[in-house]
Amino acid sequence: MKEGGNAADAMISSALCVGVISAFHSGIGGGGFMVIRYNNEDGTHGYEQIDFRETMPAAGNETMYTQYGANQTKSTIGGLAVGVPGELRAWKLLHDRHGSLPWKKLFEPAINVARNGFPVNYDLAGFLAGRDWILEDENWSKDYAPQGTLLKEGDTVYRHSIADTLERIACEGPDIFYQGSDIADNIIKAVQSAGGIMTHDDLAGYQPILRETASISYRGKKIFSTTAPSSGAIVLSALKIFEGLEKPGADPANPLSTHYREFPQFSLNANPKVVEANKFGYGQRATLGDPAFTSNVSTLEASYLTEEVAAAARALITGNSTHPGTYYNPTNYAPASKEGGTSHLAAVDGSGMAVSLTTTVNLIWGSQVMTDNGIILNNEMDDFSSPGSVNAFGFAANPINFIRPGKRPQSSIASSLLEDENGQLIMATGSAGGSRIITATLQELYNHIELGLNATGCTGHPRWHDQLSGKTFFDYPEPNRPIPLAGYDNVTVDFFRSLGYNVTYQEPYSTSTSHAIARLPSGEWLAASDPRKPAGRGQAF
Repeated sequence: MKEGGNAADAMISSALCVGVISAFHSGIGGGGFMVIRYNNEDGTHGYEQIDFRETMPAAGNETMYTQYGANQTKSTIGGLAVGVPGELRAWKLLHDRHGSLPWKKLFEPAINVARNGFPVNYDLAGFLAGRDWILEDENWSKDYAPQGTLLKEGDTVYRHSIADTLERIACEGPDIFYQGSDIADNIIKAVQSAGGIMTHDDLAGYQPILRETASISYRGKKIFSTTAPSSGAIVLSALKIFEGLEKPGADPANPLSTHYREFPQFSLNANPKVVEANKFGYGQRATLGDPAFTSNVSTLEASYLTEEVAAAARALITGNSTHPGTYYNPTNYAPASKEGGTSHLAAVDGSGMAVSLTTTVNLIWGSQVMTDNGIILNNEMDDFSSPGSVNAFGFAANPINFIRPGKRPQSSIASSLLEDENGQLIMATGSAGGSRIITATLQELYNHIELGLNATGCTGHPRWHDQLSGKTFFDYPEPNRPIPLAGYDNVTVDFFRSLGYNVTYQEPYSTSTSHAIARLPSGEWLAASDPRKPAGRGQAF
């Protein structure tokens, strides 16, 4: 930005760097979603999203994983787990539509970091420790175990292969990743050598999708987020359901308000009505898949954001109890629809352009497949449903998410942007962390709008999670952390237990890690990274 770039340039360059230094969770071998706020010539702003979710290769089929048995790892480790990567095509589309600096210049920082080395930080050290399979593969070991032992915190990493690859893409464009080069050939070779089914045609045919965003008005503000097959609309639906409920203490006749008067800390710690609204959102998620493969998804998704459907779900929130998972099924309150249709980064610039992005290779180190060119490939195909199975994030099999050739699996990504009553951008947020992305992003928005917390307060606030698994998780207090992070006290958790919640404490480090840029009353921006990860501790700008 100091050199004349905008938010789109900053996002591309930053994401490329993150993919080099934190390749255990993202990089050019993965994919994701982003929401963009862009400038029109007349001074107004528009919104759009880019869906660069990975796709199932053409040879995929519904039973490709279940045929190996219940305990197989084919959907998480090896070539069969790899989806067609989307990140580089997305960067090109973003740059073509909104970039200002030369394409080549955006790659320079990442190339420099990869070639000249960077220190192993706490996170990387933890994700290398004990992973002896790295020692057995030359492509991996030359980066992360060059002396025959896994690198440790404080050591220096040199990633020469990916530096060379990024330099070639910077000079020749992203097409060489997808076709007609040794880079593309080596991707297919690595996938097929590890038992995968991806072909050159799969790789060459990949294209990102430009979609409209989902949006709602909320407390006079406007929130924009991603649509299916991601979960931004689920976050918006939960907020829409909650919006029509009275604020804590507003209605003396309401039994929940009585609880709030007796225990005022609940209004700051955990609001049961938000948890309940979230559970209706997760019920809706089960009905939304790739719009290209389910004809009514777009119409259904839009209906969930209407006041009519939100009010119907809202009426089912009893206030003094919770319910079994089937209670939150949208067929219980939504009218039948008609035929129709994780690394998070945010960037905001002085012109009002903003990008909220989540990109991932799925599980740590993705598929554990690295190409000869240093590209670590995703294992995003585990996000599909397979009959009779549960995926790595605890989602049960769902026919709407069953495997089809060329299909994009459901995603929890919910990158979001927030405008105030005057149309001024005031927040960019999102999260990483599998199925917990939805609840983390929901709480970021809630904490900022309802509680008035700044970016640092939002990311450092205690967090809960419920995805209709039969358990509701709460951060527990642990005062002896390197930087203390408040959790939920026993009084708060006991209150939820009294309402019928099956309460489980969670280690805060195991939850989703969210990030936010939010405008301060002074008009300045405050950016904060989640203190649940070492990189976020004390980092507010």
